[in-house]
Amino acid sequence: MPTLCVDPLNLSLPFSKGETVLEILQRAGILIESPCGGQGICGQCGIWVLEPENAPVTPHENLAEEDGAQGLRLACRLKPDQDLRVRLPHDFRTEAQTLRAGSFVFEGGPLSASSLAPAVRLESCAQSSRLHYEGRSESEKLKFWDPSFTPKGLAIDLGTTTLVVSLLSLDSGEELATASSLNPQIAYGHDVMTRIHHGSTPEGLAELSGAIQDALHERISEVCAKSGSNALEILDGVLGGNTTMLQLLAGIDPFPLGRDPFEVSLAGGSSYPAADFGLQINPGARVYLPPILHAFVGTDISAGLLMSEGFFEDSKKALFLDVGTNGEMVLNIGGRLVATSTAAGPVFEGAVLSAGMRAAEGAVEAVRIEDGDIRLSSIGEGPIKGICGSGLLDLVAVLVRLGVIEISGRMLEPSEKDKIPEKLHGRLVTVSDVPAFEFAPGVFFTQRDVRQVQLAKGAIRAAMDLLMQETGCSSEALDHIVIGGGFGHFLRASSLEGIGLIPPGTGRKLVFAGNTSRNGCARLLVDTSSRNFLKEKMQEVEHISIAELPAFMDVYLRSMGLGSA
Repeated sequence: MPTLCVDPLNLSLPFSKGETVLEILQRAGILIESPCGGQGICGQCGIWVLEPENAPVTPHENLAEEDGAQGLRLACRLKPDQDLRVRLPHDFRTEAQTLRAGSFVFEGGPLSASSLAPAVRLESCAQSSRLHYEGRSESEKLKFWDPSFTPKGLAIDLGTTTLVVSLLSLDSGEELATASSLNPQIAYGHDVMTRIHHGSTPEGLAELSGAIQDALHERISEVCAKSGSNALEILDGVLGGNTTMLQLLAGIDPFPLGRDPFEVSLAGGSSYPAADFGLQINPGARVYLPPILHAFVGTDISAGLLMSEGFFEDSKKALFLDVGTNGEMVLNIGGRLVATSTAAGPVFEGAVLSAGMRAAEGAVEAVRIEDGDIRLSSIGEGPIKGICGSGLLDLVAVLVRLGVIEISGRMLEPSEKDKIPEKLHGRLVTVSDVPAFEFAPGVFFTQRDVRQVQLAKGAIRAAMDLLMQETGCSSEALDHIVIGGGFGHFLRASSLEGIGLIPPGTGRKLVFAGNTSRNGCARLLVDTSSRNFLKEKMQEVEHISIAELPAFMDVYLRSMGLGSA
């Protein structure tokens, strides 16, 4: 069997003919940037072949001819048929990247001991301990329980792109530790539909299920190590995520989720043995799934609504919006609750862009105008390598204000530089025969990238407008718009309004609520009454499939324009 020799790790990896270098590396736990999921679109998975004559050139618009001659290849396109030695890019990693998770605060401050009502309690005697779950005694004695143990639980946010795990004390409600990483399933595609397709075969389902179960095991081990805890102390968990991620974790065929009538195999508002989700914690532990409204509105949204202050009050006129690969939203208009979802795609998470990347070292995360030029803020102290979601929205809003991008989405040609401030003239260039803006040395935002942003922005804005039209609500009537998801921490109201992702005049109504999925799961973990409350409220929510509305296409096309309209 041929082998791939990997520098600088000095590894020899056997492979089968037909495998790409990217697949070989991923199988060995070696990760390099590949935002497009190995489709050969983004051109960011470059590796160096030390004997170029043994590997065919992999053409791509981002790879210069001289680089190809010197051995630069796309790992996702290169399928070696003989022994090959490659050198990894400097930013490779051998484990999931740690993300900024942040801690949560319950509405009104931390829960007091008197207000705690976890689903789990222990009945101990000299001989044994027995687990009680929601008032029901388990049929078996609690296994492997040590008298020094204290009951703990997990709040898990299982996102399409990221994974966050928090360990809480069930005695005090205290957050003991939090760990986060990328969802390793991104190796098989960045969006839900791609993973549904991949997981619809027994082999693909095993790959996706195994990948996320392994990642969860690593994160659980990490929070236990941070807090000095034993995994056997974990007796309960609450799991927030879209239905596809939940079913893949449980090893359930996701195929029915991808076609009408979009059937969900899991029951929301219910608890399951933790072993059903592959969680390596106490064998007697269970996991609670918050209510599931629809195949495309999962437990992350219902849990998130619980953390939106007073959202369910009949007097409210509020919109809850989760911005990510999927754009889910719920509207409360005087007690009428209506929800919908839209496929925004992975562009806001850095994928499918010329210089898109996740929120990691070297990513631009904020852009502003200063003295007729742009100023960038990036993560870390190293050189700028690309741009993440928050920086992307800033950049588009800034370029629209400066006239580099027109409302229609057309980017100026270099020959039109006199239309913009003089300090920007040298930034207008052409890359692969399309207009581009060089926002950092050698790092470009192209006309094709603008179109990707328009598609995603248009999908979210169209869903928002149609939801309000269906309920007879105007944006002026809204009391506030809650932005959920960890991504929301780093967004700026001026940019969201500046590109028209939210209606004009609503920027002042935005409330950035952070990772509402994880925080809502934490409350459901330590306060059982919240489970009953949420289950009752979610039964009142009506789901609207906006893509089936006659006005959808017209509203969607109109929503693709950039600017505060």
